[in-house]
Amino acid sequence: MKQLKYIAGILLATVAAMAVLGTISFLLNPDPDVPWWIVGVMFVLGLVPFGGAFLLLRDNLTVASRPCPKCKSAERRIAGVLRRPNKWAQHIGGILLASLWGASRGQQVQCIHCNTLYLTQTRGSRIAGILLWIFLLLALSGVVLP
Repeated sequence: MKQLKYIAGILLATVAAMAVLGTISFLLNPDPDVPWWIVGVMFVLGLVPFGGAFLLLRDNLTVASRPCPKCKSAERRIAGVLRRPNKWAQHIGGILLASLWGASRGQQVQCIHCNTLYLTQTRGSRIAGILLWIFLLLALSGVVLP
């Protein structure tokens, strides 16, 4: 059920982003066929799905502390291992996709008691993961990338 809420929240946020981007394209049109007040109503109604997406994704943004998989200790420190950026993501989607890809990866931490290295999610990595999926869906629909 949790995965279904996650997928529905991402799809709802993508639809909302498409609606907002569509109204912005109406605003940038020098000779609009649609009156300004209708564009304003469309913009406000496009923001409503963002609220629904937030309600669906709110539980995924709260980060539970993951204990060490070996000794189950909750005490840890950041490992500080540097990773190279993903060249394929940068080549395909530009610096925005590469940045979202890198930020959505888990943070490598080290257990203080047994020195085990493991990955854990942070609030920032979960938010970046959601934004990455929204960007990818917008790119697949042709809204962001031509």
